[in-house]
Amino acid sequence: MVVNDREKLVLGAIIDFYLLSGDTIGSRALVKKYNIDLSSATIRNVMSDLEDMGFVSKTHTSSGRIPTDKGYKFYLEELLKIEKISREEQARINSVYEIKMRELDSVLRKTSTLLSKLTNYVGIVIEPTQRKEKIKKVELIHIDDYMAMAVIVMENKSVRTKKIFFDEMCSEDELIKLSQKINYEIKNHLIESHEIEKIIDFVSGEVEGKLFWENSSEIFKNKQVNEISDVLDIFSKRQKIKELFEDAIKFKPFKEGDVNVIFGEELAVKGLEDYSFVYSVYNMDNSPGIIGVMGPKRMSYSKTMGLIQHVTKEVDKVIKEISNEGDSNDR
Repeated sequence: MVVNDREKLVLGAIIDFYLLSGDTIGSRALVKKYNIDLSSATIRNVMSDLEDMGFVSKTHTSSGRIPTDKGYKFYLEELLKIEKISREEQARINSVYEIKMRELDSVLRKTSTLLSKLTNYVGIVIEPTQRKEKIKKVELIHIDDYMAMAVIVMENKSVRTKKIFFDEMCSEDELIKLSQKINYEIKNHLIESHEIEKIIDFVSGEVEGKLFWENSSEIFKNKQVNEISDVLDIFSKRQKIKELFEDAIKFKPFKEGDVNVIFGEELAVKGLEDYSFVYSVYNMDNSPGIIGVMGPKRMSYSKTMGLIQHVTKEVDKVIKEISNEGDSNDR
């Protein structure tokens, strides 16, 4: 479908007005507000053409139009220009990452909080799955003779914890010896990560990427329970939330480094139709991670995408610093 410059101009103005006000706009108001050098009659014809193409729709009997999902998608792919964030916002973001952070968990947790504060939406950050990531060190902490805590440090400095329950008594001295044996074999490359998992009875889910999210109550604001029952079910379980967003990027094409948008109905969860997921994909050890926000479909996309773009660049820098520091310590 070929969309000419006149149609792009009018469609962009309709969507811009709707994002700002949540209301329809008619031909006369559009001419006055956006200084479009076309007559009201011409704009009405263009609006009619855009409606025929499925980009806008009428509400009730009003002559004004609002964007459809198809119109939104065209706007995001063809018309939107990502807004540069202000110096104040840059300084606020940079100040978070200037603080030396040695653990990946800390970086990602602060990122979800930062995005939530900057946008007032739900901040969502997912660590890449670490199935291929090697374990650097294991500490086994004695709690009693039938229970211990395993603290596992990965090579990328992310940390996992796991409670271990013993069928037979295991004294503190025996646990220390087991910990020393495991770490000796890790250091000398005599044991694989999956073998360590067997030794301390890991479940596979414990080595998958963590989910960090902030301000989840935003999803339930001004909603009746019957409207969001499916959402409540998913958002009450961290693993389900994580799978929801991982599946979303798995089955929808995305460009690494770009900021992408998935509309709520594409997530196939009743109650999320009025929301959008705006995200960027970062890469760590050849495994994708997610940085993004979930907010109302009627959001300022240019502003939100600019913020996510800048935050992702800062996270990439910190991840490289952590990785380089780890490499230098191993020499």
